[in-house]
Amino acid sequence: MGAPVLQITEEMNLEIQALNFEGLETLIEVKTEAQIKRDKWDKSKLTYFSGSDMDRLCGYETKSELPDGAYSYISEKVYETIFGEKYKDDLFETEDVLRGRKYELPAISAVEKETNISFSYTGENQKFFKRGGFGATPDGLSKMYSLEIKCPNFANHNKYKRMKKGEDLKKFEKKYWYQVQSEMFCTKRDKAIFASFYVNEKNGYTDLFWIVINKCEKTQEFIQERVNLANVEKRKQVRTYKKPVIID
Repeated sequence: MGAPVLQITEEMNLEIQALNFEGLETLIEVKTEAQIKRDKWDKSKLTYFSGSDMDRLCGYETKSELPDGAYSYISEKVYETIFGEKYKDDLFETEDVLRGRKYELPAISAVEKETNISFSYTGENQKFFKRGGFGATPDGLSKMYSLEIKCPNFANHNKYKRMKKGEDLKKFEKKYWYQVQSEMFCTKRDKAIFASFYVNEKNGYTDLFWIVINKCEKTQEFIQERVNLANVEKRKQVRTYKKPVIID
């Protein structure tokens, strides 16, 4: 026996005609307000060195030259300058980054409750503040303080709790010392709050540790020197490339 022949009824034919496939090839992704704000924030950071990665420029503290590791960071900014898009080399996100996204707002609320300080420029409304040839994004901003939130694992949280004064951050986590000093410089604040918010996801237990970091003129001058060197190198490298032809 041969395969049965499908009989197209008049009702089925009308249903097929009712389907409108016009314009499917031009469909675009509809983004949420949060995604739009995130894209705008990412675009504002293009080509600028950022406080969150400032440690990549600040090695060799006793030398007046950029560390070897700075050149990979400069290459990323050269790419962004030439092509006008974010450099995407390593898309891997650490557990700390993912925890930070999940618990940052509860952490800010905990800091506000404990310090009785209200912060703006939080969550979706964070802003990339630019000054001196680079920029930084605090997790919050008050009239007196910039705010930097971390949501680490227990071991790192417990380590931060050993800090007795703000200057200890340079010894315990130099990367964050440069980040916080960069944020204070870019937002023109003399003080910052560094907060560590631990969450045990199995039982919901939370613990907040926070400490005040004072502006360090010496560190901020050092950061500006390194950013200036990096920007000179970036401009020099950019000039070796022709303007790209964008192919649709």
